[in-house]
Amino acid sequence: MFRDLREKVSAPRRIAAWILLGLLLLLAALVLPRLNAHPALHRVAGFVLWALLAYGAVRLVSFLLLDPLLSQRKTATPGFARDLIVVALYLVAAGGILREVLQVSLGQLLGTGAIAAAVVGLSLQEVLGNLFAGISLHLDPAFQVGDWVEITGNLRGGPGRETLIGQVEAMTWRTVQLRTENGDMDVLPNRAIAQAVVTNLYAPSGFHRRTAKVVVEPRPDLHRALEALTLALAGLPHPPDRCPEVVVHSSDLGGAVLELRFWALGFRHGRQATFQATRLAATVLPREGFRLMGPHGPSPLVVRPEANPDPALMHDLVRQLGLPEHWAEDLRGRLRLRSLAPGEGVIREGEPGDSLFAVHRGTLQVVRAEERLEPYTGLFWKPVAELGPGQWFGEASLLTGAPRNATVVARTEAEIVEVPKEAFETSLRREPELLERLVDLMEQRAQGEAEAGLPKESRRAQWARQVRAWFSLA
Repeated sequence: MFRDLREKVSAPRRIAAWILLGLLLLLAALVLPRLNAHPALHRVAGFVLWALLAYGAVRLVSFLLLDPLLSQRKTATPGFARDLIVVALYLVAAGGILREVLQVSLGQLLGTGAIAAAVVGLSLQEVLGNLFAGISLHLDPAFQVGDWVEITGNLRGGPGRETLIGQVEAMTWRTVQLRTENGDMDVLPNRAIAQAVVTNLYAPSGFHRRTAKVVVEPRPDLHRALEALTLALAGLPHPPDRCPEVVVHSSDLGGAVLELRFWALGFRHGRQATFQATRLAATVLPREGFRLMGPHGPSPLVVRPEANPDPALMHDLVRQLGLPEHWAEDLRGRLRLRSLAPGEGVIREGEPGDSLFAVHRGTLQVVRAEERLEPYTGLFWKPVAELGPGQWFGEASLLTGAPRNATVVARTEAEIVEVPKEAFETSLRREPELLERLVDLMEQRAQGEAEAGLPKESRRAQWARQVRAWFSLA
């Protein structure tokens, strides 16, 4: 029966309503004086006519001049400046109508209303403070609708400072509306924001560096923790020229503070990367034997029994590489079984390497970074290939010492077998005639794609020279 007034009315119905209202006022201004010749009625009719003309003129100026000029302003609310100008035009029009039609002196009107204006101003001090703060925020735009901002200050009127992070939804004459990560809507007075420190997490656009910290026990082999954690952070989506890194930042809680540095494209991408980096640090460091430090001392370590690679896996790997069966026995004592957490990096494109990997359990992905807007603006891994148990990768770095040509990340919890260069070196020096089999392997994995300007035979000769030089074969 009753219509919810919060529902939006269609544009044609709004236009029809304004036309109907104008016609009714025009009809009243033209017809009523004819029915009654009283001077006061004529004065009211003249006032209505001038008011209609002023309203139409202001609307016309807004449509033809203000809207086209202000629509391209990169501010929180382009309509805010428009509203201020429109209000000023209405005030000028009202002053002219009062003077010309009603013969009211503006000077006398302002003088007699000075005391009342002072009383009203004092009573509306908070409202006026928010209004002028909103004007200053608009004239010096630091953010726009859709930006994620971090606001630090006395936001709730109590003692101390607090920090609020949210996405700008709207900016009104009195408040700024922020939607938080929890989906709540926080409405902050403009005055509080004007007095706070505002960090625009979306401006300037592009990459912003984010950090996370973790405290580990001090040990002489701390470099091992840096190497393991840096490799694990390769699982964070990143472009090749902005690789994550780990440094020793400072000392705290009796331990060494490791700072995890990585680059994010957008606020939500940075938050997700922070969560993943913190999880990887809490997983990888204890697994490598490093205890995390807290207010009550180092955390205990859970010692896991050392697992050995499956012999069947090694025989399958040697067979796939086209090598003699007895090489499986030569390699077994030099292999390393590595556990991986979901999202952990295994190898990173462009970095040096000298080992081959075989998947023992779980699933890995060959990935490359891709920018997307959904579900939020950020970098995401685009899978190029998927590796399961029994599959292997990294043979180019093992055989020639070439940099890694792809990034591999664990998709699920996994175990891989790492075959280092030293494991191949002794066997290959004992049987150098097997060099041609390894070159055949590289050619097979290249999938027939010839290098630019190199025929097939020249490519084989170049690979053979690289393998000989890498393993110091005569």
